[in-house]
Amino acid sequence: MKRTILASLVGAVLAVGGIAAPAAAGSGSTTDSDGDGRSVRMTVTTPTYVTINRDGFTKVPVTAKLSFSGPGEFTGWWADGGTAVAESINGAWSWAWADFSSKVATTKKTTIRFRKFDHLEPQRLAVGAELTPVYGESWLYPFDDHLTTVHLRNERRIVGADAYRAKVSRAVVRVRGTLQEDVWRSATSDDGVWKGRKGVRVAVQFDPRGAGSWRTVKHVTTGQGGEIATSFKRSKAGSVRLVVEGTKRATPASARDGVGAR
Repeated sequence: MKRTILASLVGAVLAVGGIAAPAAAGSGSTTDSDGDGRSVRMTVTTPTYVTINRDGFTKVPVTAKLSFSGPGEFTGWWADGGTAVAESINGAWSWAWADFSSKVATTKKTTIRFRKFDHLEPQRLAVGAELTPVYGESWLYPFDDHLTTVHLRNERRIVGADAYRAKVSRAVVRVRGTLQEDVWRSATSDDGVWKGRKGVRVAVQFDPRGAGSWRTVKHVTTGQGGEIATSFKRSKAGSVRLVVEGTKRATPASARDGVGAR
């Protein structure tokens, strides 16, 4: 029985070591109107967090929805559907854009792509959009550079995860591991490298055998080199995993940035 418990604990930790799910999407709205009472509201939504992809494109999905009021009806688009833009707020300057399709629809989606050569770092991006719908016989221009904020963060992983019963007491479970972040190898390199990260909050979770649900036992903060070393008391058999909690890795948006906290 003791051997079975030990295998369950170790196996679960080695298999998980994951990253928390992204936070809920952020959104912001802007309006435009003409002198005849026709108006339109554009609402833009994005993820709150996007993980930097150092091997290819870092993708920021953007959705823009239009709602119309007043006389007349939506008849299509002038020129093209419009453009979504993303630019740095509090990090190394980066900027990219993407076109929406010109398909006649009140909901439009596009993806802003940053190349790995853009050397993105954890920071905030201000995301905005411009659309040019034809409403009745009017051309309207709902547009704003700063409608929502996306927080960029480094990819994280846990390596060397291990959990085992302490020799002094079988009720004590000891947990070890190392948290790493994918960072640029150097200022001039276009390749990433995994390095230990100190000061990151990690959740230790336990799932009693057969229960089918994880519960957080405690939180720990990684030490020098990303080291995770902790213990907790559980006499029952079960599984253990380490979860890196979501974090902005940047200060909240402020009016000084021209971006309201949304």
